[in-house]
Amino acid sequence: MTRYANGEAPLSDLVYLGPEFYLPSGTAARWRALQRLGLEKYGVWLVPTPGWNGYRPLSIQYQYRAELGIWAAVPRTSSHGLTFNGRDMAAIDVNNWRALAPWSESLAWARFVALCRIVGFIVDFVSPQELWHIGDPDPYTIPAFAVVTINPGTTRMPEPEEDDMPTIISSPIGQSLSIGGVVVPFPTPDDVKSTKSTTGAPVQIMETTSVMHSSIIAAAARQDAAAAQLPIVVYAQGGNGTVYIYEAGRIDYLTEETVLHDLLARGAQSVTWPQGEIDSLRKQQQGA
Repeated sequence: MTRYANGEAPLSDLVYLGPEFYLPSGTAARWRALQRLGLEKYGVWLVPTPGWNGYRPLSIQYQYRAELGIWAAVPRTSSHGLTFNGRDMAAIDVNNWRALAPWSESLAWARFVALCRIVGFIVDFVSPQELWHIGDPDPYTIPAFAVVTINPGTTRMPEPEEDDMPTIISSPIGQSLSIGGVVVPFPTPDDVKSTKSTTGAPVQIMETTSVMHSSIIAAAARQDAAAAQLPIVVYAQGGNGTVYIYEAGRIDYLTEETVLHDLLARGAQSVTWPQGEIDSLRKQQQGA
């Protein structure tokens, strides 16, 4: 018997890893191990495809089925819902696995399969075939290697900015640039060439279908729209660690840690302002 009905796991029971990205504890540990191995062996920090491409609640399954057709499973049957063929299963769609060997898809696939097997993921188990889709048949068991202490002196760990490596998404409908969670369509192929030559950082190429490309753009737009309705979390540059909240032209102290976590989990924008500017704005408010 499965732990949850498909798509009905409470988000509070899962590990939050980013906007719209939740995983069971065991899968989260395997995912972090997979990311670390990809970086150590091939210099690639693997990232999930934007959207609900870890755990996928039932309501989102219905939405994606309507948008993507056969490229999304029939609701209540998706491995993203934490069950598959009558057993527990978690799944992740990996955005940039081809970056493991961008000059050879067959080599990239071989490397990806090997890394997945090392940490306990399975591959190529759904139809239609989705090479980016990996599964965890033991999602609630934290593997023994997850408790091994990593020696930072001998293990290369990711720098924060590596999550922001630009990705050019290409499909029959055109090209987009994805960086830092923002997806921007390119007007012309010349803009793509310009970005490749002037970005100053490695650029990953993701070839995909028109349907998947449209889904990525739509997911980014939904995230942007949701974030626009939330207040802004403000950190003070050179301050004493105080956190503020900025909304409707006012800035106030944010003292409840649970509120901070909730805002960030829902995709609220966070910024860093000079402490002097914050103090000046607060003085103006008090004098108004």
